[in-house]
Amino acid sequence: MRFRLLLPALLIAFAGAFAPAGIAQDKPAPADKPIVQEKPAAPDKAAAQDKPPAQARAADPQVKEAARGLIEEVLKFTHAAEISSDLRRTLREVYIPALRDFVAGNTPGVPAPDPKSAAAVAKVLTFLDHARKAGDELDVALSENREAMISDVAEQMAKTANTADIDSIRAALKLPAVTKGLDALYAVSKLLTGFSYEDSRTFTAFSAWASRQDFDLPKNFPGIPQLIPDAQAGSEAVPSRQKVAKAQALVSDLLSISHIDEMVEDAHRFTRDVYVETAPMSGPEREALREQVDQFEFLYNMQKAIALAAAPSLVAAALTDEQLSVVHGFVRSLAFAKLFNLLRDAVKAGTAFTKGDVLEAQKSFEDLEKKAKGEERSSAKEDRIKAEWDALADKWAEILKKRISPETREGLERSLGDLKEEGLPI
Repeated sequence: MRFRLLLPALLIAFAGAFAPAGIAQDKPAPADKPIVQEKPAAPDKAAAQDKPPAQARAADPQVKEAARGLIEEVLKFTHAAEISSDLRRTLREVYIPALRDFVAGNTPGVPAPDPKSAAAVAKVLTFLDHARKAGDELDVALSENREAMISDVAEQMAKTANTADIDSIRAALKLPAVTKGLDALYAVSKLLTGFSYEDSRTFTAFSAWASRQDFDLPKNFPGIPQLIPDAQAGSEAVPSRQKVAKAQALVSDLLSISHIDEMVEDAHRFTRDVYVETAPMSGPEREALREQVDQFEFLYNMQKAIALAAAPSLVAAALTDEQLSVVHGFVRSLAFAKLFNLLRDAVKAGTAFTKGDVLEAQKSFEDLEKKAKGEERSSAKEDRIKAEWDALADKWAEILKKRISPETREGLERSLGDLKEEGLPI
């Protein structure tokens, strides 16, 4: 049994999110051949008409049923449906509107683009809009044919596996290290899909404002001109107590909202208790890494204490009252809080493993590998199985292509060609 038998199920799960760009590179169906639309009520029947030639081997019904359950669990564990939905929503509600604003010169704090830049971005916008439409059309087709697709994949798996193989893979997927790893990938995906259109405008406006500021810090620090001959003194030698208090509030909010201490603690624990103890390395290398981790903890705590004591005065001296107000407003914005909440969640999920989780997973995968080596197939059998999987993938690719309207398909092909002419890496 091979883990690659699960790949078709994963490809099916993500087809709705990633298929449009690939389909755009295929030739559209000839005009004299109408687009076949599978009936929602009988997707299995529609799919059966496109089945590849019957194979001599028959699928064991019990194994097929076990494979179906496994595929359902894979789709659940991988958060495939959620990630696909999040990507499509973000494309529709955030990225496309933001690009429209840029082309129209409505991006906050950013001047209208020159004609050449506007034309180039407009081509990207056109492609993404057609990809969005294709994704919406594919989503309907995937929903209607979900059971038929899973049935086909389960049947193919049942031709090359037995219930013991299915159970072994199910047990591996339920290992804490595997489920935590998949949860971590889902948390990381939220850094791309967890924001709203309003959030994007907040980040853009602050970035544009910051790019216009002259943060020439040395000239604003009291005493710097005496230490650095070329530095020029600012208009304010020493910041007032009121300004230092405002800077203190900014620093306190920044530390609280950014969850920096929590993330550093999680990363330190994971490195000390998990990575150092399980990563493949020699004894001396492991001991040296332990010492580095201990040194990091000491230095971080010491530098943090120094920074907390000096930061308010340094910030008050470095920023004007207006700059201090704008930066503090951004730090307290919903977009900033959301960014660091998502980052904190990603770090926490990525460091949730224990030493036991990793060692258990290592042993489980080693056992599976030994079992696989004991069941080596002939090259002819491997080639036949690969050809069957390829035929199944081609079958469903054709069915899904037919569910994209001619107008959307033509728009995808045309817009992709325009991007290639522009030399953009799409």
